[in-house]
Amino acid sequence: MTAQSPSAVAAQVPAADAAEVLDVLARYGQVIDNRDWDHLRKVFTEDFSFGTGPNAVRGDEALARVINTVQPYHPHYTTDTVLHRVDADTITSWSKFLLVRTDGTTASGDYIDTIVRTADGWRIRVRDVSRGSRPPSDPGGASTRTFSSERWLSVVS
Repeated sequence: MTAQSPSAVAAQVPAADAAEVLDVLARYGQVIDNRDWDHLRKVFTEDFSFGTGPNAVRGDEALARVINTVQPYHPHYTTDTVLHRVDADTITSWSKFLLVRTDGTTASGDYIDTIVRTADGWRIRVRDVSRGSRPPSDPGGASTRTFSSERWLSVVS
C-alpha cells in the first residue's frame, strides 16, 4: 500500500483565497521581523494563539515580549506552503521556515497554521511551530523536529 503525499489529500483552495492567504503568511515575516506591533491585526486575529497547549503565547503584548527577548534576532523566510480548505472560512497551511543567522549558519522548522476569513480578510488564528532538528551546539539550543507528513495528514483528514 502506498501512502498518499500530503499535497494529494489537501482540499483545493480557490486561487483568490490562496493568494490572500500567501500574502498574510508573507506579511507575518515583515511584521514580526520588523517588530511592527501596531500591524499585528494585518496578520493575526484578535484571539490568536502562537503555539498550542500550556506554553502557547496569546495576545499582542505577550507575543511582542517573547519576540523582543530573542537576541540576536534573525529574520526568517516562509516557504514550501501547502494549503488545505477546511470550509469556506477556514484554511489550514503547512509551511517550512528558514533562518539565516548573521554568522551564515542556518536553521529551519515548520509552521502549521489555522487561517480564518475575517471582515478584514484572512488572518492567522493559530500558529503552531516546530523547530527543526538541531544539535546541542545550535545557538538556539537542541531541538527535534516534531512535524511530519503524518501530522499534516491528521490535520487535513
